[in-house]
Amino acid sequence: MGNIIATNCKSCGFSNKFKYGGGRFSYQTDCPVPAINKGTLEFENINYLEHKNSDKYLFYTDDILKGNNYDNNTINNFDLKLNTVNNYCPICKEKALSFQVTMFFD
Repeated sequence: MGNIIATNCKSCGFSNKFKYGGGRFSYQTDCPVPAINKGTLEFENINYLEHKNSDKYLFYTDDILKGNNYDNNTINNFDLKLNTVNNYCPICKEKALSFQVTMFFD
């Protein structure tokens, strides 16, 4: 089951929504995951299954984009885990971005 996730930066107010994980019929070929494009430094929603070995992206499931996760709350998709708080914000460059599930899709 996939998720629609809303972002919010407590430092600069950056916000958006993205898909995380695939649906019942597409999870083996489509797994959207939030990422930072290393070339443009912009937030993108990328198919992890196609780009997991690419040097073009840093994924929010990678430790480098995660800050302290004091309460250990994560949003999971099989082996991929997003921290709910203290993630890297592409606008202010602080680890102040939070993720919150707003909807599930199948």
